[in-house]
Amino acid sequence: MYEDIKKIAETIGFEDCKEIPARLVPCDPSLRRFCEQNLCGMYHQNYMCPPAVGNAATLVAQLHNFKDVLIFTKEYACNDITNRDEYIVQQIAHERRSQLLWKSMQKIGYDSKNARVLGAGGCHLCEECGIKTGEPCRHPDTAINSVSAYCIEVAKLSKMVGIDPVGNGGIVFYCFVLVK
Repeated sequence: MYEDIKKIAETIGFEDCKEIPARLVPCDPSLRRFCEQNLCGMYHQNYMCPPAVGNAATLVAQLHNFKDVLIFTKEYACNDITNRDEYIVQQIAHERRSQLLWKSMQKIGYDSKNARVLGAGGCHLCEECGIKTGEPCRHPDTAINSVSAYCIEVAKLSKMVGIDPVGNGGIVFYCFVLVK
């Protein structure tokens, strides 16, 4: 099922896809505490991240209201995963790939009523997010929400669907496609 999405994802460079009913995706609203610690610097700084994107319980309920979740992965080369600058470069590359998937899905009839794409980390489309200047999101049709905002237990989910979160020594990033 969802062969159209899978074909697009493969074409733009995603390496693997797993599928799971949305209601089975393990989520824990208490994980929001990690967003609140603001270790990534995006809390209160980005429309696609908490708290602007919505409260944890609401987002978990929204996720579980979808029919299925496609989990795409891509491994990116990284010499030192503890090097924040190197990590961010790869995260943004993954974000662009995930945004391209979303834009391509929209071209074939998907929209926010029947699908949603979640990416790794906050949105980096704008040099400065409109949330900081009091402007609305400048790219509402392209920007994608953070996986973390939905409190998905990624390690548990990886084990459930058979994804190797370590890969071959690089950074494995996820892109979640929620479909109704």
